[in-house]
Amino acid sequence: MYHFTVPMPVEKEHFEKLLSINSQVEKSKITGVYFSLPINCSDATGFEQLRTGYRIPTKFDYWREYIEYSIEKGFDFVYLLNSPKGFMSESLILDKQLERLHKLLENLRKTGCNKVRVSNAQLLSYILKNYPDFKIYTSTSFEHTQMKQYDTFLRMFPEISGMVPSYVVNRNFTLLKNLKQLYKGIEIELMVNEGCLPGCPIRVQHNLTIPFALTNVLKSRSSNLSVSFFSSKCQLYSSKHLLEEVCRSNLIYPWEIEEYSKIGINNFKLVGRNSYEFYVGSYLDIYLMYLKGVDDYKNIENEEYKILNHYVSCSDLLNVKIK
Repeated sequence: MYHFTVPMPVEKEHFEKLLSINSQVEKSKITGVYFSLPINCSDATGFEQLRTGYRIPTKFDYWREYIEYSIEKGFDFVYLLNSPKGFMSESLILDKQLERLHKLLENLRKTGCNKVRVSNAQLLSYILKNYPDFKIYTSTSFEHTQMKQYDTFLRMFPEISGMVPSYVVNRNFTLLKNLKQLYKGIEIELMVNEGCLPGCPIRVQHNLTIPFALTNVLKSRSSNLSVSFFSSKCQLYSSKHLLEEVCRSNLIYPWEIEEYSKIGINNFKLVGRNSYEFYVGSYLDIYLMYLKGVDDYKNIENEEYKILNHYVSCSDLLNVKIK
């Protein structure tokens, strides 16, 4: 059985749709959801990669029922504290962030959640010391690409429960096989449908500049000095080299999942939370199509290719069938 995680739905009926998806496929199951507070939530800590907004401003209590509902429905829940930004110890902002972090972790603990995914070694160490009952999972945004990096990191932090390796290494089977063999107690999960440029030279900087929620200290900047610089640069390049980048991508297609299972990796992650289609529920159909493709490629060969690639999933730039 292959296990998939997806973004936590924002409507209760969408949870039912996830359960319905599980009943329609044979080889896979959606077993977990992940979530971070949206950028316009006043309780966001700034340790999240705040890639999503919401239609109304909220506090943590608004989301509490969805977190509890996901756990009640049997989904494993992980909270994302996945900004790779380092601490600025001289900054007064850090004090406010740590206050919000304490409030957040206390609230999560009350819901029954004890798992967080991080991308910052300082934050990882801080949580291990001050909140030892929380299990730590690491994010792709650590962007480790070499075996020596993983080996040294896991010697430094042997408490790690699981990791999502960098999207860059999705097709480095030698590295993935060695990780699985050497660290049998660590859950390895791979992100399958992100669609980021392979070998993107500005991916790390992009992740470092995702804004945080302390809006009272934010300042408006020109587009070249804001986070929009990275997405616009990526979009401009991608539109010029779309077919080439699709062919070179690090996506893991449904018919390739069994190759990862052969080396012992059976946990995978589907993305999509930063799209309008996810919030209205239509993106969940993409998850169903992907998992049907895991069952049998022929189930999806006549579907549009873009359902397999998040970055073109909702555009008309590429109109070709999967076959």
